[in-house]
Amino acid sequence: MASSGSQLPEQIDENFLLCGICCERYKNPKILPCLHSFCEPCLGKLAEKGAITCPVCRRVHELTDDGVAGIQVNIFLNDLIALFEEQKSVNTSKKCDGCEQGDVTKHCTVCSFDFCSNCATTHGKLPATKSHRLLRFDEYMAAKSADPASVQPPVYCNTHQDYQVKFYCDTCNQTICPMCTALDHPLTKHQYRCVKDAAKEFTKNLHVVIDKVKVKETEANNSKLKVQQIFESLEKCFQREEESLRKHIRQTIDEITRLIQRKRQQTTDRVER
Repeated sequence: MASSGSQLPEQIDENFLLCGICCERYKNPKILPCLHSFCEPCLGKLAEKGAITCPVCRRVHELTDDGVAGIQVNIFLNDLIALFEEQKSVNTSKKCDGCEQGDVTKHCTVCSFDFCSNCATTHGKLPATKSHRLLRFDEYMAAKSADPASVQPPVYCNTHQDYQVKFYCDTCNQTICPMCTALDHPLTKHQYRCVKDAAKEFTKNLHVVIDKVKVKETEANNSKLKVQQIFESLEKCFQREEESLRKHIRQTIDEITRLIQRKRQQTTDRVER
């Protein structure tokens, strides 16, 4: 099972992350209405007269005024590429941001620096940095994947750059530091709360907005599908009408040709008589 799991990334990379045109890693992959994906630069080479023909299924797709740039980005492939790049960076032996020689073993969540064992020990003893939070690098990567906010470096106030942002002022709709609360945002005139409490509320609201966007996205995709179906129906109808017209033209030409030949024969017979 371990062997199978270790080969999975390579299989996915080979099957899903290579463009079918250039046979290289996708560069800003775009997805066509026929659901085939290719690099944006590759599609740019295929675009002709405001349309593009899919090299796989040969369907012709009309382009908007934005050209290839207006084609929808394949977000799934972009996320998958980012995941592989991150995994690749994790597997690559990183060097210490301090001495630039030792292998990374720990990460400082305050400085956002990676340290080797020696530099981490020194970093934890210096008066200015001994209060910083040091994590084992594997713990940091696990926390970054599970809860990115828990290992984000602190944010400092734009006005008082030596103080961390601790509060959110509901009156001014901005984040503030303890010095701001004393000088610029007095409690008698302003209402503020901890950043974490405000973040929780905004996160809930964000989920509501995301759900609404997902509904709109579903409606848009359904509308797009209906338009595509109508377009295909009209295209088939046009093809039928075109074939019917061509058939009528052939029949008319054949009839006129027969009449001309009959008249020619009649005239020839009279001349001979």
